[in-house]
Amino acid sequence: MHFLSHYYCELPNNKPYFVAGLIIPDLSGNFSRTYNSVIKNCVIANKDSELQLIHQGIISHYKADKSFHNSKLFMQHLSQAIQSFLNEGLGRKRLRLSVIAHVAVELMIDRQIVLEKESICHDFYQAIDNANEKVLSVYFDDLSLVKEKKEFLTRFQFFKQRRFLFLFKDLEHIVFGLNRIYSSVTGIEFSEEEKSRFVNALNNIDAVLRYSWQEILKV
Repeated sequence: MHFLSHYYCELPNNKPYFVAGLIIPDLSGNFSRTYNSVIKNCVIANKDSELQLIHQGIISHYKADKSFHNSKLFMQHLSQAIQSFLNEGLGRKRLRLSVIAHVAVELMIDRQIVLEKESICHDFYQAIDNANEKVLSVYFDDLSLVKEKKEFLTRFQFFKQRRFLFLFKDLEHIVFGLNRIYSSVTGIEFSEEEKSRFVNALNNIDAVLRYSWQEILKV
């Protein structure tokens, strides 16, 4: 599940520090290891504190991901996305289409939210803008996560400034995001021809998700 989808599923809970917690895993490299070794079994003493809201956001992120990624409907859309890539002539020999399809479905659901409920995207950014970075720093410091804090805050600042989720209205920006994520993991960049084929495939995926995205998010 991607940024805006996590936020949408948790509404009406839109408290800034809870929302900031929701996005911490996706803005921190290899955060699942930190979650499993440090955060998962951690207890925040003051349950009414801003730090507790951050903690709850992180926990909710992983809980939602587990349900979402194991849902029958998500798996169906994943298979359909892979088939759309194959139909456009994208080959498995050079690209791991299952990995790309997984990310693509997530990005495309965020796209549907932006297209149909743009005000939710504005509210999402307003919420994280209201989360004080000093408070977020305290959460990491209390858990002795120095490296994770530095990485998150750097990405958090860029994420707020860029507001790239609004760019998802354009399928070419979705392909740009796919290419960036995939190349960061595998070191393989999409060719210009592949980018064009991905845009065509995403048009087909878009036509299906337009009518089913809200059902998928009922995790």
